[in-house]
Amino acid sequence: MAILKQFPTIFMAVLLTGCYEDFTPEIDTTPVLCVNSLVTAGERIEVNVSRTRLYTESSLADYQVSDAKVSIYANGEQKDMDYIPKEGDRIRIEVKSTAYGTAEAETTVPHAVAAESLIHEPSLTDSWTADYDGTAVAGVAFNLSVAIEISDPAATENYYQLSISGFNGDGEISDDDIIFSPNPPATYFSYGTLRYDAEPIFSEHIGEFESAVGNDDSQGFTFFTDRQFSGKSYTLHLIFYNCAYSARMYDGREPEPADCGIELCLHSISKSYYSWANYLWQSDEGLIADMGDFGLGDPIWGYSNVSTGAGIVAARSSRTYRISLKDFIEQEMSNFNIN
Repeated sequence: MAILKQFPTIFMAVLLTGCYEDFTPEIDTTPVLCVNSLVTAGERIEVNVSRTRLYTESSLADYQVSDAKVSIYANGEQKDMDYIPKEGDRIRIEVKSTAYGTAEAETTVPHAVAAESLIHEPSLTDSWTADYDGTAVAGVAFNLSVAIEISDPAATENYYQLSISGFNGDGEISDDDIIFSPNPPATYFSYGTLRYDAEPIFSEHIGEFESAVGNDDSQGFTFFTDRQFSGKSYTLHLIFYNCAYSARMYDGREPEPADCGIELCLHSISKSYYSWANYLWQSDEGLIADMGDFGLGDPIWGYSNVSTGAGIVAARSSRTYRISLKDFIEQEMSNFNIN
């Protein structure tokens, strides 16, 4: 704890004694190719090509490369641009330009991991009816607990990402304020707020020093590795607070609840994708980046696996799981009086 007590003093010392000097570093600033691509199993490969630029360049400058020629190789063989990559494919992307030279990068499409089990449990927190400018609306609020078990393949280093989205068969999924508008939709669904801190593996990228000084918020970060459960099973625990469903009432009755709920997409991702995501978090949220702004830490340079040092070529395979909440909502909406 000694360093924590001294931290404010050190911080103020840097502010009071630091000085700045304009200088021009002796580095090559010649533009090079920048290549970005997220190769997804079962989908056509899309490649974005641009050139690097200086921060002094006008925001209106054209960064696209008009003479770029893109070549795609799968397992050592050249493919056409309509090639659909498969799990296990070793993909190499090569870009050539007369003006900016050559760039290349390679990634392997990981094998998707299927969930061993998926359990969800909603719990009602409120039910209500209201009138908004003559429009009667009924609704329920609830929390949702989800447990998804995955089994990690042995003998390989694996990286994952969990993405979350909502679905609503015939209504809206958007800003919560929409249910209070003068003309609310027929049905509305929100999956509320995910408690990122309830699943500790989402914060495994946060170092001990950052945790010690309170910079341990994993909000929005759902990338993780298998280093804590390599070759074993692990259960992700997800808690959603303040989920909500509402419906306009017609002749005193609400419409039949839509088929609404949550889609969980479990991605197996390449190491390059995880490294890029971790770099973004470190540069935007990490304590090392904050300290670097005041000369207390090494600067963080962008992550890239492209030969020019600009861009990222990554890969992923996915499995999607759909959690329908229609039956739960229908039951709860029928348990209170709507008149």
